[in-house]
Amino acid sequence: MLVAVLHFMPDEFRPAQVMGTLIDALPPGSYLVASHITGEHDPVGPATGARAYRAAGLPAQLRDCDQFARLAFSGLDLVPPGVVLVSEWRPDNTGPRPTASEVSWYGGVARIP
Repeated sequence: MLVAVLHFMPDEFRPAQVMGTLIDALPPGSYLVASHITGEHDPVGPATGARAYRAAGLPAQLRDCDQFARLAFSGLDLVPPGVVLVSEWRPDNTGPRPTASEVSWYGGVARIP
């Protein structure tokens, strides 16, 4: 489970290489759960948070949906509904949910082939 982890791995940390090592170590049939913050729907709030982390000496990088999907799930079998806002991942009811800008988090689950 890489929930709220990958945005602390900026590109200079070579997260794709780290992900490849992790996935190669998992047995076939395993599942990977991951989430990532984004600035796609609210360019101010998440960016402010990322700057605050960096100012405190903590690495942080926002990624859009496609960047996150490639980083976390490339070559894996995504479980429906795929990479979506976490508020849209198999909602239990049809009632109102937060807007995309209120959520600003993507998530997904994938099976290791």
